[in-house]
Amino acid sequence: MKENRMLWLLHQGSWQEDEEQIRALRNWRHYPVLVQAYETMDEGALFQSWVHGPGHIHRVLLLAGLIGWQEGLEEGDLRQLFWAASYHDVGRTFDGFDIYHGARSALRLEELTGCQGETLVELKAAVTAHSRPDRDMESVVASFQPKDYGHALELTRLLKDADNLDRVRLGDLNPKFLRHQSAKDLTGFAQRLFRRYQEKKD
Repeated sequence: MKENRMLWLLHQGSWQEDEEQIRALRNWRHYPVLVQAYETMDEGALFQSWVHGPGHIHRVLLLAGLIGWQEGLEEGDLRQLFWAASYHDVGRTFDGFDIYHGARSALRLEELTGCQGETLVELKAAVTAHSRPDRDMESVVASFQPKDYGHALELTRLLKDADNLDRVRLGDLNPKFLRHQSAKDLTGFAQRLFRRYQEKKD
């Protein structure tokens, strides 16, 4: 089994100016849930590319964890967010602009996560909407008719923020489009995370 680069970084890597934040993350009571998300991720299902492949997914998952931590999410909501972060791009067939890859990814969520019921409905809504323009986000989420529309919409907003933070790899992250202050506070970290992920092992 191929070693997960992010788990190695979290447990053995040098974080320099971010060391205190990572140490605090490791002490977070839900940190084991994040580690489990990495350990159980179906790496073989991920789209294989430099732009939207495993590296991107590994970073988005960590960013989702940091946002979820700061937003005070409980275990059930974190697991849902981590599934969305892990598999939001599995429907990609190419790296270019494609507003429907989220919808294709959503078709695989039951198979990849084992989720059912409202958890799956909300996951499908969030993953479908993440690749659509913000102006369509509310209507796309509503189209899935979740019982708790507000909860499904917030899951979508959290996923979009974690995903957008890794736009640093493309050089076009614009913080004004981030929806949560906790995400805006991570813009510098996201840049350093991308650089650190590309480096050879310490």
